[in-house]
Amino acid sequence: YTGVNSACISGFAYSKKVLFTNLIMGVLWTGIGLNYFYIDKKLEWNVYATLILGTFYIVTFLYKYSQKYFEITEGKIKINSIPKNEIDINEINEVKYYANDYIFKTTDKTLKIAKSQINKTQLLEFEIFFKNIKVKLDKENIAQQR
Repeated sequence: YTGVNSACISGFAYSKKVLFTNLIMGVLWTGIGLNYFYIDKKLEWNVYATLILGTFYIVTFLYKYSQKYFEITEGKIKINSIPKNEIDINEINEVKYYANDYIFKTTDKTLKIAKSQINKTQLLEFEIFFKNIKVKLDKENIAQQR
């Protein structure tokens, strides 16, 4: 990213740690739930709760594996969560890095991207993008103060 308004379209995947944590938790909870079928013939609510919890984690893993954590498109940053959250790059008036989060603010929206959720192989690319926006905003602020 040489400029903030570059036409580069890029998707940033979830970190492997986030993905595999969801997968392991899903397999673990599903295994515990299925194990109840062999141990106890009297099935109670906790059996179904563990199976639902395991299924939830597996579905979360599949969703995060198939979707990008966020995308930078022509003029927008979009987080692929439910509900989707996006911000127009040209409307950003403040950026900061605080408590392991990259924070983008406009007059009416705030968008947070957790550093720990970004795939490590793409982190440098995103940090360059972030620094470019920060430099552009700093220059605009200096120009306005004169």
